[in-house]
Amino acid sequence: QRFGLQAAIGKRIEERARQPRPDTSRCCNIDANALQPATACSLGLDLATSINVTFMTSRPEKIPTGVYGPLQINGQNCGALVIGRSSTTVLGLFVLPGIIDADYTGEIQVMAHTPFPPLRIEKGQRIAQLVPLPQMTRNISPKSTQTRGHKGFGSTGVALLAVDLKTRPKKSVDITYNNQTISLRGLLDTGADNSIISPENWPAHWPQKSTSEGVTGIGGFTLARKTPLVTITIDETSLSVVLSIVPLPPAVQCLIGRDILGQLGVVL
Repeated sequence: QRFGLQAAIGKRIEERARQPRPDTSRCCNIDANALQPATACSLGLDLATSINVTFMTSRPEKIPTGVYGPLQINGQNCGALVIGRSSTTVLGLFVLPGIIDADYTGEIQVMAHTPFPPLRIEKGQRIAQLVPLPQMTRNISPKSTQTRGHKGFGSTGVALLAVDLKTRPKKSVDITYNNQTISLRGLLDTGADNSIISPENWPAHWPQKSTSEGVTGIGGFTLARKTPLVTITIDETSLSVVLSIVPLPPAVQCLIGRDILGQLGVVL
């Protein structure tokens, strides 16, 4: 004879495990218009980080906020100035000012850096503020009819030189220190923040120094040695930079990154 369990046996319905929400691993997107000033006389709207962030170097990083444009005040799209908060600066996190255009529809991100790494910023911590700005250029004819949309961080900048990354372009690079010059083949890479020379190609009698800064790549985080100030010449254009000394693949003598390409006018 088979007996069924009585309804009273077992957990109550409200005690049973519930199905997880479909968005438990993601933060909710917030419309910029949902932001509120802290007080009745506040000029800015606070922005908080949507993820945990750890600064391992002093390089600037983009921090997502989960807030999306456009920003509207009294039903009108307006721009905004992104600036830091005094409490954040005291912690050692410095926010780089930026402009949010009135037609920007992407995620608002905060560009920040710290001179005292490592520094950890917890999710939900208020790190910056938006100061709304009216669009005073509305009646001035623009250079282009395209809208900003979701693109940001220099996406409409002037292109003086376009690099086709598919061809992995290389250039002749002259490196000069104390009136001595070496010539190498440099790989142009707009995906690299810093320019690098391999230890094998850095002259042994030229000085180098240890540093707490590192280079982050596919292989992880690597501490780098630094060169003194040297002169780099590419296509008859010269500029002074400090290179990182880090091992590179055998076929690469030096890697020319954004710190040099940006000064040459390369689209980043």
